Amino acid sequence: MPANRSITHLCNYFRMKTTRDFSLRRSTPVGAVLAFTIFAVVLAACSPARPFSDARASSTSSATAPATSLGTTIDPVASAPGTMKAPLTGLLDMGVQTAYQTGQPFPTTDPSTLDTYAGAFGGIVINESWSQLEPSPGVEQWAPLDQSLAAVQMWNIQHPATPLGVKLRIFAGYSAPSWVVQESGPSVTLHTRGGTKVVGEWWTTPFRQAWNSFQHALAARYDSNPLVRAVSVSSCSSSTGEPFVVSGAKSSQQALSAAGWTPQLQESCLEGALSDYSGWVHTPVDLAANLLGQGPSVGPSTAFTGQIMQACAASQSHGGPECVLGNNDLSSTVTSGSAGFVYSEIESLWQSTPAHVNVYFQTVGAGVNCQAIAVAVSHHATSVELWPPNGHYSGFSAIPLATLASWNTAVQTGAVPNCTS
Repeated sequence: MPANRSITHLCNYFRMKTTRDFSLRRSTPVGAVLAFTIFAVVLAACSPARPFSDARASSTSSATAPATSLGTTIDPVASAPGTMKAPLTGLLDMGVQTAYQTGQPFPTTDPSTLDTYAGAFGGIVINESWSQLEPSPGVEQWAPLDQSLAAVQMWNIQHPATPLGVKLRIFAGYSAPSWVVQESGPSVTLHTRGGTKVVGEWWTTPFRQAWNSFQHALAARYDSNPLVRAVSVSSCSSSTGEPFVVSGAKSSQQALSAAGWTPQLQESCLEGALSDYSGWVHTPVDLAANLLGQGPSVGPSTAFTGQIMQACAASQSHGGPECVLGNNDLSSTVTSGSAGFVYSEIESLWQSTPAHVNVYFQTVGAGVNCQAIAVAVSHHATSVELWPPNGHYSGFSAIPLATLASWNTAVQTGAVPNCTS
C-alpha cells in the first residue's frame, strides 16, 4: 500500500473510531444556442470538491470539479454549517440493480422511464458500484456518477414543475474494488440464489479504512450538490446494499467463520457505520435496519439492532450526520413478521425524538399494494422506494398512474391512504 494511502487510512480509522464511540454514547431544446446552454448546465451537475482534513480531498480524479449552481427548482442547501437539505419525499424510483448482482458496471441512470410518471415520484435512486468509482487506491473516477446526475438534471430541466431529487446508493459487497479485496485478506465465497459471489473481508480494518476514506472523498465532492438529497448507508454490507444483511446460507456461514468473521466483528463494523458518513454534513443518510443474526445456532439480536437504531436517531444531536431510519422489507404484512421489531422501534423513536426522526422504506419485492403504502405512512415514512420495471417483473408500471400519484401525495402529506375504495 502506498505510504500516503496508509496515512490516510490510519487517520480515517481513528476518526471513525472516535466519532463512533461518541455517537454511541446516546446511541425541446430550441435552437443551437439553447441546446448549448442546456449542455453547459448539465456539465455543472455536481458540486466542487469541499476541503476537509483527509488527504484524499486532493487525490487525482478523472473529472474536473463542476460548478455549484444547477439551475433547478430543487431546494438549494445553504453553505452555513449544520444546514441540511430538505429530505426526499414521496415515491422514489429504486433504480435497476441488476449490475450489482451480475458484477457488471452500472449504466448511466435513465430517468426517461419516469416521463409518463411526472408528478407521481419525488425522487430517483442512482446506483453505482465502489469499484467503478475508485478502481485504484485513492484515484476516483467520478464520470459514471456525474453522467447519471447530469441525466437527472436534464430531466428536471424538461420537467420543471415536477423535479426529481436524487438518493445515492453506492454498493460495496460484491462490487468492492479488487485492490481492497487484496488488502483486506483472502476473499470469501458466499452462496446466493443466483450462484456464488466473491467478497472481501469487509469486517477487517484495511477494508473498513478504505471504505471510510472513500466515503469522505464522495462526500467532499457531492455533499454541497443540491441535486443529491440522500445517501444510502452501505457500510458492512455484503449480500445486498443493506448493512445488517449477511448471507444465512450454511455454506456461507462456514466460509465466513473460516475467514475470521464473527457476529461481534459485524457489530463492531456496524457501530462505525455512521462515522463512515460523517463527511455528509448537508445531506441526510439513510440506514436500512434489520435484525442481525448472531450466528448459525443463535437467533437474531433485537437489543443490538435497537442500539444502532437509537444511534441513528440521535446522530445529528451528537455531531454526526442526519440519519434517516428505514427498512427495505416493506409489505402489507411486514409488521407481523421478523421485521416487526424494526417497525415497532421506528414508532418508538419517532415518538421520543424531538422534532421526530425521519423515516423511509423500500418494498421487499417488485410488487406493491395500497396496504403496504398504508403501513409506510402509518409508520411516518417521508419516502418509499418502489421497484422499477425490469426484465420479467413490471414493478411500479403495474400500478395505474392515478394510483401512484395518490400514493405519492399520501406519503408526502402523511395521510394514510384509503385502501378500501
